[in-house]
Amino acid sequence: MLAARARGLGTAWTTLHLRYEKEISELLGIPSDIRHGALIPTAYYIGNSFKPAPRQPLDEVLHINSW
Repeated sequence: MLAARARGLGTAWTTLHLRYEKEISELLGIPSDIRHGALIPTAYYIGNSFKPAPRQPLDEVLHINSW
């Protein structure tokens, strides 16, 4: 998803389709013995406000052997 964003593509992680996994598999041509974990729709962004996502500094979110 980060690589897609860096190339101007928008993505969204979703599992809402799992309720209709059989139908989605048929629609997408996925074999019946393959299970879905997530669906990640990907598209070029057409708006004008696409910019880097805000990120916290690494020291605030990475913890090694402590909290």
